[in-house]
Amino acid sequence: MELQPLSSEHKEEMMENAELLKALGHPIRLCILENLVLHGEKNVTEIVSCMDASQSNISQHLSKLRDLGIVVGEKEGNQVYYSCKNEKVCRLIDYLFGGNGEK
Repeated sequence: MELQPLSSEHKEEMMENAELLKALGHPIRLCILENLVLHGEKNVTEIVSCMDASQSNISQHLSKLRDLGIVVGEKEGNQVYYSCKNEKVCRLIDYLFGGNGEK
Protein backbone atom coordinates (compact mmCIF):
# COMPACT_ATOMS: atom_id res chain seq x y z
CA MET A 1 0.00 0.00 0.00
CA GLU A 2 1.41 3.37 -1.03
CA LEU A 3 1.56 6.20 1.49
CA GLN A 4 -0.57 9.20 0.69
CA PRO A 5 1.07 12.64 0.55
CA LEU A 6 0.60 14.77 3.65
CA SER A 7 -1.67 17.78 3.52
CA SER A 8 0.00 21.15 3.98
CA GLU A 9 -1.70 21.48 7.39
CA HIS A 10 -0.34 18.09 8.47
CA LYS A 11 3.15 19.00 7.24
CA GLU A 12 3.00 22.21 9.27
CA GLU A 13 1.90 20.24 12.33
CA MET A 14 4.82 17.83 11.80
CA MET A 15 7.25 20.76 11.67
CA GLU A 16 5.81 22.30 14.84
CA ASN A 17 5.95 18.97 16.68
CA ALA A 18 9.54 18.44 15.54
CA GLU A 19 10.48 21.86 16.97
CA LEU A 20 8.82 20.97 20.28
CA LEU A 21 10.63 17.65 20.46
CA LYS A 22 13.94 19.34 19.59
CA ALA A 23 13.40 21.78 22.47
CA LEU A 24 12.66 18.89 24.82
CA GLY A 25 15.85 17.14 23.71
CA HIS A 26 18.04 19.21 26.04
CA PRO A 27 18.35 17.77 29.57
CA ILE A 28 18.15 21.17 31.30
CA ARG A 29 14.98 22.15 29.44
CA LEU A 30 13.49 18.74 30.18
CA CYS A 31 14.35 19.18 33.87
CA ILE A 32 12.82 22.68 33.92
CA LEU A 33 9.60 21.40 32.36
CA GLU A 34 9.43 18.43 34.71
CA ASN A 35 9.59 20.82 37.67
CA LEU A 36 7.00 23.21 36.23
CA VAL A 37 4.53 20.49 35.25
CA LEU A 38 4.81 18.34 38.37
CA HIS A 39 5.32 21.09 40.98
CA GLY A 40 3.61 24.15 39.52
CA GLU A 41 4.87 27.60 38.67
CA LYS A 42 8.39 28.55 39.72
CA ASN A 43 10.76 31.48 39.40
CA VAL A 44 14.34 31.21 38.12
CA THR A 45 15.77 31.04 41.63
CA GLU A 46 13.56 28.05 42.46
CA ILE A 47 14.55 26.25 39.24
CA VAL A 48 18.30 26.87 39.51
CA SER A 49 18.97 23.51 41.23
CA CYS A 50 17.87 21.80 38.04
CA MET A 51 20.87 19.89 36.72
CA ASP A 52 23.18 22.20 38.75
CA ALA A 53 22.80 24.93 36.13
CA SER A 54 23.58 28.59 36.74
CA GLN A 55 20.83 31.18 36.99
CA SER A 56 21.86 32.73 33.67
CA ASN A 57 21.85 29.31 31.99
CA ILE A 58 18.35 28.57 33.34
CA SER A 59 17.20 31.99 32.11
CA GLN A 60 18.53 31.25 28.61
CA HIS A 61 16.69 27.93 28.50
CA LEU A 62 13.49 29.53 29.80
CA SER A 63 13.80 32.17 27.07
CA LYS A 64 14.01 29.45 24.42
CA LEU A 65 10.98 27.66 25.90
CA ARG A 66 9.06 30.96 26.05
CA ASP A 67 9.96 31.80 22.43
CA LEU A 68 8.54 28.43 21.35
CA GLY A 69 5.32 29.01 23.30
CA ILE A 70 6.02 26.15 25.69
CA VAL A 71 6.17 28.22 28.88
CA VAL A 72 4.74 31.55 29.93
CA GLY A 73 6.07 33.93 32.56
CA GLU A 74 3.96 36.12 34.82
CA LYS A 75 5.57 38.98 36.69
CA GLU A 76 4.80 39.30 40.40
CA GLY A 77 6.71 42.17 41.97
CA ASN A 78 10.33 41.80 40.89
CA GLN A 79 10.00 38.06 40.17
CA VAL A 80 8.79 36.24 37.07
CA TYR A 81 6.98 32.96 37.69
CA TYR A 82 7.00 30.43 34.87
CA SER A 83 4.50 27.71 34.06
CA CYS A 84 3.98 25.24 31.24
CA LYS A 85 1.50 26.68 28.75
CA ASN A 86 1.62 24.17 25.88
CA GLU A 87 -0.88 21.42 26.72
CA LYS A 88 0.79 18.85 24.44
CA VAL A 89 4.10 19.36 26.19
CA CYS A 90 2.49 19.37 29.65
CA ARG A 91 0.77 16.04 28.93
CA LEU A 92 3.98 14.53 27.53
CA ILE A 93 6.05 15.62 30.55
CA ASP A 94 3.37 14.31 32.91
CA TYR A 95 3.38 11.01 31.02
CA LEU A 96 7.19 10.74 31.13
CA PHE A 97 7.76 11.82 34.74
CA GLY A 98 4.41 11.94 36.53
CA GLY A 99 3.94 8.23 36.97
CA ASN A 100 0.97 8.11 34.58
CA GLY A 101 2.91 6.25 31.93
CA GLU A 102 3.78 2.60 32.17
CA LYS A 103 7.41 1.92 32.97
